[in-house]
Amino acid sequence: MDLKPRIFIGSSGEGLEVAKYVKSYLDLDFDCYLWTDDIFKYNESVLETLLKEASLFDFGLLIATKDDFLQSRNNAFDVARDNVVFEYGLFLGRVGSSRAFVIQEEGTKLPSDLFGITTPRFKKEIDLSQSQSLNNELRKIRNTILEKMSLGELSLLPSTALAIGYFNNLVAITCETLCSKGKVEVNGKIFNQFEFNIVMPGDLDADIKKRAALFFRKNNLHQVPLETHGRSYPIFVTYGDNQDILKIYDMPTTLNGIDKAIEMFMRKGHIGKSAQQKLLEERELRNFQRTLQLLIDNDAYCKHIVKIIDE
Repeated sequence: MDLKPRIFIGSSGEGLEVAKYVKSYLDLDFDCYLWTDDIFKYNESVLETLLKEASLFDFGLLIATKDDFLQSRNNAFDVARDNVVFEYGLFLGRVGSSRAFVIQEEGTKLPSDLFGITTPRFKKEIDLSQSQSLNNELRKIRNTILEKMSLGELSLLPSTALAIGYFNNLVAITCETLCSKGKVEVNGKIFNQFEFNIVMPGDLDADIKKRAALFFRKNNLHQVPLETHGRSYPIFVTYGDNQDILKIYDMPTTLNGIDKAIEMFMRKGHIGKSAQQKLLEERELRNFQRTLQLLIDNDAYCKHIVKIIDE
């Protein structure tokens, strides 16, 4: 599964040249979309579209250029287009202050509510690749995004919480039991080496419990009990006749909760899935896997035996 975060890049029409350069700078590491990339839909108001689209992105990046002229209290200012300021506020509310950025052209006035907030500034050049200030700020933003993606954070939808629950209630317990016991007997054969494969579905288009059952059957996996502290867990395993490695497989059926939460969030009133719903599902699947991998990497037992694989 592609774990690249999705970034919305907004600007005025006059600032589109800068926005395109920003996209070209960040596109190698992230999935970047300009506001001109078929974002706005037919038969929907701009506000309605923005409210939906803001939920589909991991980050928002707005370009504030000197597009309008404002006379206020006997002072004259160059200001950003009002839609850019509005969209920045929208992303602040949707993805949070640590995931919404505004890049401010030098000399551009922003609302006084933003006083005290450090906003990146750049000097506009004819050749944007030669703008040292712009490239320095983009480098800092890129590094900030990469750092954010290495952290598991709570969001409006439950993927982070579900990943934590799945890890604590199954993955961590299973790995601790395997490593503590040091051996497991299956059908009279003793195993002292283990490989725990977490199978991630590519989408949420069908009930995960049924997909898991089909995956286990297709791959000839056998269900065996694993005794842990306080209870017995059913696990699905496979092994070769001449191998000492017990391979364990599980598909996180808790992912069904994400599907239901997204339908409630979008107030779905139809059968089938819209492109927006699919994008939101992809984002939450990425976040679930990213959070799970972070938890695995920070657990002494899990990091040696657990792998996340695609369905």
